[in-house]
Amino acid sequence: MENGLASLVHEYWPECEMLMGTSTAGIAHAAITATILNLPMGYVRSEAKSHGRNNRIEGRMEKGAKVVVVEDLISTGGSALDVVEALREEGADVLGIVSIFTYGMKKGLDRMAAAGVVNHSLSNLDTLVEVAAEEGYIAPEWKEKIIEFRNSL
Repeated sequence: MENGLASLVHEYWPECEMLMGTSTAGIAHAAITATILNLPMGYVRSEAKSHGRNNRIEGRMEKGAKVVVVEDLISTGGSALDVVEALREEGADVLGIVSIFTYGMKKGLDRMAAAGVVNHSLSNLDTLVEVAAEEGYIAPEWKEKIIEFRNSL
């Protein structure tokens, strides 16, 4: 999985200087992917700590650093875009987001576009549904129903 994330970063943002994981699900994936790419990494909490240095962002990030955010799952895009916003507020040049999976929900796609950020995922709901039908896990007629349901959200 992390080799796949590393490939996405390398393919779409070879100029990337640092990876930032979303807390908490993206941290391990960011750490392993950063090791593969020999890049520094950090992570962004959903809110600042209430003790110590009160950091929201962990990891040494220089202003202007070219950063890619690592997330496990994209649905509405809320948590990943919250991280993007926090990084931008601290002066990062956020190149984009890599994730393991995306539902491809319209709300998430619209929010990403409005924020001017692109997500590249290893897989998505459309592929999952297609393979599930091919392998007999779901009846073929359910493919369209599942996608229609997703599109209605």
